[in-house]
Parts: sequence; C-alpha cells; structure tokens
Amino acid sequence: MLSRKEEPDLETIEKLRIFCAVHWRGLVTFFIPIILLPIVYRTSPVEHYNIAMYCLCVMAIFWVTECIPLAVTSFLPMILFPMTGVLSATDVCRAYMNDTMMMFIGSMILAYSVEQSGLHKRLAYFAIRVIGYSHMKLLFAMSIVTTFVSMWITNTAATTMMVPINFAVLKVFEDQKLLKIYETTKSGEKVASDITTCYFCAATYSATIGGVGTLVGTATNLAFKGLFVANYPKAQEYLSFPLFSAFSVPLMILLEAAMLIQMAIQFLGFLRPASDTAKKTKISPEGMKAAEKTVKEDTAKLGKITFWEIMVIILFGGAMILFFCRSPQMFSGWGDAIRTYFDLSDEKFVRDSALAAIIMFLMFLLPSTLKFFKNCSAKYYEDLPKGRVESVLNWSKIVTVMPYSFTFLLGGGFALSEAAKQSGLNEKIGESLSSLKSLPNILIIFFIIIVVIFFTNFASNVAIVNVFAPIFMQMAQQINQNPLWYCITAGFTASFCFMIPVGTPGNLVVQSAASIPTQKMIRAGFGPTVSTIIITWLLVVFYAPIIWPDLLTMPEWTK
Repeated sequence: MLSRKEEPDLETIEKLRIFCAVHWRGLVTFFIPIILLPIVYRTSPVEHYNIAMYCLCVMAIFWVTECIPLAVTSFLPMILFPMTGVLSATDVCRAYMNDTMMMFIGSMILAYSVEQSGLHKRLAYFAIRVIGYSHMKLLFAMSIVTTFVSMWITNTAATTMMVPINFAVLKVFEDQKLLKIYETTKSGEKVASDITTCYFCAATYSATIGGVGTLVGTATNLAFKGLFVANYPKAQEYLSFPLFSAFSVPLMILLEAAMLIQMAIQFLGFLRPASDTAKKTKISPEGMKAAEKTVKEDTAKLGKITFWEIMVIILFGGAMILFFCRSPQMFSGWGDAIRTYFDLSDEKFVRDSALAAIIMFLMFLLPSTLKFFKNCSAKYYEDLPKGRVESVLNWSKIVTVMPYSFTFLLGGGFALSEAAKQSGLNEKIGESLSSLKSLPNILIIFFIIIVVIFFTNFASNVAIVNVFAPIFMQMAQQINQNPLWYCITAGFTASFCFMIPVGTPGNLVVQSAASIPTQKMIRAGFGPTVSTIIITWLLVVFYAPIIWPDLLTMPEWTK
C-alpha cells in the first residue's frame, strides 16, 4: 500500500494568517465592540453622548467593512439606546418607519412598475434608433437613456437593463470583425477589451449620475433629506421635489456631459482623430447597417406598446407631475389647497409620502390589460376569461425583489442621528471641529467633497451619508454656516462612486457581467471622479445659494 507523503506541520504564524483570512469578519464583529469600549468610559459617570459615540463608531466600522449584513448593523440602535437610557424604545422604533421611509418604499414600487412592464427597454431601443449607430452616437444614446431611467428607478436596475443591450450591440460589431468584446491576458484569462469597458462603465456611471437627478432617484437622496428633517424639524421644506430638482438636474447634466466627453476621449479617440484608438473604433457603413438591423429585430420582438405600459406611463408620469405640484412655492399647489381647505397651520401637513401611497394603491388596484371587458362582450362560455386579470403591479413578484434591507439601513441612520441630537453628541462633535472656523467656506466644502467621495468608494452610499451628514451639519452650526449647505454637499457627493467596484452595486454588475478588471475600472473612473469633484464643488458653492438663498444666512431654525 502506498503511503501518503507527509505534509510539514503548519507554523503558528501561518495558522494565524489562514485563520484571520478566513474568519476576519467574525474577528471584526467580536473585537471591535470590545476595543471601542473605552469611548463609553471616557467620563465618570458615563454620559449618554459617550454611548451614542460608541454606537456611531461601531456602526461606522461595521458598515464600512460589511463584517455583518448592513441591515443587521442597523439594528444596533434598537438594542443599545433603550438599554442604556439614551432613547426610549418608542423613539428608536419611530425612526424606522416615518415619512421618508414611506417615500422610499413608494419610489421603489414606482421603479418596479417600469421594470415589470418592460417600458425601460422600449425607451432604450427607441433612443438608439433615433440617435444613430456609430460608437459615439451609441455611447451617447445608451448613456442618456440610462441616466434618464435612473432618475426614476434604482441605479442597479438601470445598469442591469443596459447589460444585454450593450452585449447585443457589441456582438453585432464583433461579428463584422470590427472589434473584440474580450481580450486574452498573458495568463490566458478573458477580460473585457477597452471598447467593452467603455460601454459598460459608461452605463454604470450614467446610472450613478442619473440617481442624483430626482429625490426618488436613489436611497441616498432620501437619506440625507430625512437626516436634515430629523435634525431640524422646524426648518421650512427646502428639499421639496421642485427645489431639489432645480439644483440636481443641472448638476446631473453637467456631470453626464463631462463623463461622456472623458470616456470618448479615452476609449474612442474623440478629439484625437489620428490616434490608434480612433482608428480602431471607427465603424464601417456595413457595421452600422448590421447594428441597425439587430436593434430593429429586438424592437420588433417587443411588439406594439401594450395597455400595461400605457397605464405605467399614465400613473408614473402623473406621479412625477403631482410631486412637482404639491407645494412648489412658485405657486399654490394641491398640498397647499388641502391645507387651506382644512385650515391647517402646519406647512408640512401633506407630504410626498401621501402621494406615493396613493399611486402605490392605484398600481395594485388598476388592471394591466383590457381582458376583463370580455366578460361584457362574450357570447359563449368559451369566450370568457379563464383567469383573474393582473394588476399593473404584481404584489407576489414585488415582495421577492423589494430591497427591504435598505429601509432598515435608513432607519438605523435616522435613529443614530436622533440619539446624537438628544444626547448632546452633536454639540461635542461640533466643538471638536470648531477650529475649522478660520478656513474659508469654499475650502471646507471642498474638504467635505474629497472626504465623502473617498469613503463612498469603499462602503455603502447610504451608510456613508448616515455617518457623515450629521457630523458635517453639526460642524456647520459650530462655525456659523447653514447646516443645509453641508448636508447637501455630503448627501449628493455620497452617490459618486466611479473607481472601485465594491462602492456601488452597479459597478459590481458590470464588472461581473463583462469581466472588467478592477485596474481598468479605476483608470476609467479616475477622470469622471476628478470632474465630479470640481463640478460638484463649483455648483454647491455658487449655484446652490441661488436655489436656496437661506444658505447665506443662519435662520432661526438652526438655533
């Protein structure tokens, strides 16, 4: 019998290395709360703001490392604050279901109505057919569609929508031997070529940029609005749908234009007609005709626009118009009319969440087809519909895909913010940052953008907002600046992750779908990151005060 060759015993250091590599999440989960315990006992007796700081630090590390699921980390305030006397269980739980949470759920359901009906694909193919079939025109068409769609549905869904469309277009050009979708590395691994990287990175970057375009575009927007409202409940409604969009849409357009120009210069040889890149990416007339044929065939498969899609257009479009007209402040809206009719003094009595609930209700109530009319016109039993008529939204499908974990993530941030306010932690943080008062405001805003963009490339966007927005709002108050200014700076910037795949699900979608190496994504995202920092900084400093004139003052609600 052949004896197995004896393996050398592992050294203790090697065992420890393997153990840490395999179980690092468990080690972080176990040791971080112990290591940070001195924060609680900095003063004697223990103060509530120490406990709030301890919870903030533990949650920040857990959120950044994702040692346990993000939503599970968000339960910590529910455990710690009632048990230590910081907040009552009622106050903590109230943070997990409020106006902002209902608005988030409503925005998700609105988004899924577009997805379930397939309306987003029809829109994408229509734009491609209208704009054209050269690489420049295709990149422009696909990016513009992704940006627009991402204003209303999740960034991940918008990116995922473009994956098969990108592959279909690139496959046509590959069949014409005009490009290669993949290239082989020295080690024999197939990775995305430069042109593939261009199309797919442009898709996820466009989705990220489109997400900031409206209040419902991404959970990050609702998160920083909710944090501002929770910290300053007496402030007027600065972040209403119209005011938010008045700032965010120009920002979105400028960021998208800068991103497209940089991607075109880097990957398509734009402004470099004599370069090898420009020569490689030039498409022959035959290639354009082949691409046109493919798009027409895919469009034909969709068929004529359905009653389902028409219902989504009516309900979704109606919701967007009504969001803008609730209380636009430029004229009296329907929300103002309700308040006047019932003689209500609270200017925020009717909010966007009420409208979102109405649209949700109608989407689950109204039919997606006209088959039910056959009950009236049928002459024979065989002509009667045999099954029930589907509603515009299918509840059983919705519950399987709804990202409920994000509601806990938002709630955890709101609970943490409330504890920081009630315990006095905000004041303590503000005092420690008061030394920045000597710096010009434009430099502080630039500093906020740099810090938030760095961290948001490595952690959940919503988690980053939950950590940084309250800190910067309190810092603003300490240095006599309007907290809203620093809140919108941190809030918008937290969405901008272009370089690291783990920073946002959209980046991971395109990396896994197209096999894009991380190094290529970093190179592709460096230019958009730089332009985003500069454009955001300039608009926040010079354009935001035009939309919100109160930014230049310290209103009564800040005291």
